[in-house]
Amino acid sequence: MRLLQLFILFIGLNSINGCVSQTEPALPKQPSSAMTDNISQLALEKSKALGEKGKEFEQKQQYDEAVILTRQAIFKAQEAARSDGLVLFIRWQWQLGRIFKAQGKINQAIVAYQQALQVLVPEGTFRWEMKEYGMPGEVSLYQELRHFFFQLADLLLQRAATETNPAKKQHDLRQARKTIEHLKQADVENYFGNCVTAFQKNGKRLDEIQDARTAVIYPILLAERLELLVSFPNQEASSTLHRFSVPVGLDTVREEVRQFREQLDVGYLQPKSTSFKRNAQQLYSWLIEPLEHQLSQQGIDTLVFVPEGVLHTIPMAALYDGNQFLMENFAVAITPGLSLTAPKADRLISDNLQALLGGITMETQGYPKLLYAPFEIEKISQLYSHSDRLLNEQFTETELTKALNNQDYSLVHFISHAEFADNAAQSFMVTFDGTLTLEELATLIQPTQQRKTPIELLTLSACNTAEGDNEWAALGLSGMAVKAGARSVLATLWKAHDETTYHLITRFYKALEDKKSKAQALQSAQKDLLDSSYHHPFYWAPLVLIGNWL
Repeated sequence: MRLLQLFILFIGLNSINGCVSQTEPALPKQPSSAMTDNISQLALEKSKALGEKGKEFEQKQQYDEAVILTRQAIFKAQEAARSDGLVLFIRWQWQLGRIFKAQGKINQAIVAYQQALQVLVPEGTFRWEMKEYGMPGEVSLYQELRHFFFQLADLLLQRAATETNPAKKQHDLRQARKTIEHLKQADVENYFGNCVTAFQKNGKRLDEIQDARTAVIYPILLAERLELLVSFPNQEASSTLHRFSVPVGLDTVREEVRQFREQLDVGYLQPKSTSFKRNAQQLYSWLIEPLEHQLSQQGIDTLVFVPEGVLHTIPMAALYDGNQFLMENFAVAITPGLSLTAPKADRLISDNLQALLGGITMETQGYPKLLYAPFEIEKISQLYSHSDRLLNEQFTETELTKALNNQDYSLVHFISHAEFADNAAQSFMVTFDGTLTLEELATLIQPTQQRKTPIELLTLSACNTAEGDNEWAALGLSGMAVKAGARSVLATLWKAHDETTYHLITRFYKALEDKKSKAQALQSAQKDLLDSSYHHPFYWAPLVLIGNWL
């Protein structure tokens, strides 16, 4: 309790620069004195010294001594009423948890981790930019804390595996998933460099949606194994989680994913190549095969993945069972997190639907002409009679702002070159007179006082995720749905063939008119292309649906 009070005090003093609620009143500044500052500094230094000494004993496997010193370090961190004192508290609680784990005291380890988590994520919301508080000479605290989240989730999953009480087992599984949810929120906030919590308030948890034929698959990539937490429909509101454990570690999965992406790219020059199938089948055996029986038994036709890390970079629809692609049997969607979306059960049909269609159909700023862009815009406008167009010279930030502020659009479709890099500041969409950063684009799209209704579907039909650390680039693509407040985003993981993208997009919209769900509409479009000469997944797999699949 005392620690929580200290935390609130720090928030009130604005000593932690982060995601503080705008409606929460700031506490008045408390008077300080040189003596108080000196006591705090001494406590801080003592905490560091004790904690580091405890770490030495931890490394020597002298755990009893390590526990005593680490607990003393925690006490001194509480005495130091400063933001860096809180960081030390988290660090030493984490250390205490590791020591207990090494001693085989799993319950005590979980308690230590969770006490750190309560300060780190009070009421489910990150309250400061963690990366600013790393210790000199070390990796940022944010990067360190990624390990923290996975270690806590691992402990909870281990305990769940041996728990015989069904209620307690479910509690641990949900807590493990919730722990990774906190990390996903931190990932998106870290990518954008600010808070992205404003659009979660009216959201609904994915596994609470009453969709009788949809399963939600939540992979957790751990160092030595892959855990799949799956929720099926027609269950109690508390949503029973089914756990599947696969004995394959993170490094092995990451390498398989890297090879899979490489082999998908081969399809551009070698459309008859089948070299991708080995990797696609291996990934299928890890991610889908363990739950095939339950999927069949419950009549599932739609899979919603909540990917983590490297899994953001691959099209799940292209996983292969040895005979068929995943999308031949299931409609597929992804979402960045269980609580980072706003599902809605309404289908997107054209009756009185307002659409904004924009883009560049000519060569500009060194980017080649999108040959099929005019046909794509024309085809969509035929389906949606209540549509406005902003093309070429009109496709500017000024005109986009004016249009989006003056009209409630349900559908926004942009066809222009876009690049998603490993951070939001370097990600952009090309306009006629320059570029829009991802942050600027999201700000344009998100609801305002003038336009309160979230956009149902945002389509970016010519975007590309950057090479290199593309786990983060692909995360930016998913995070766009969250940041912009759009219910769904349809986008391409890589810049595919211009003609096939046109066919995919237009067939997707046509399927929506047949009152299919968004996920089913994408599945229908992909199946059509699979049956054509463009059957290699390089051509039909890059288009992914993010967010609301209904």
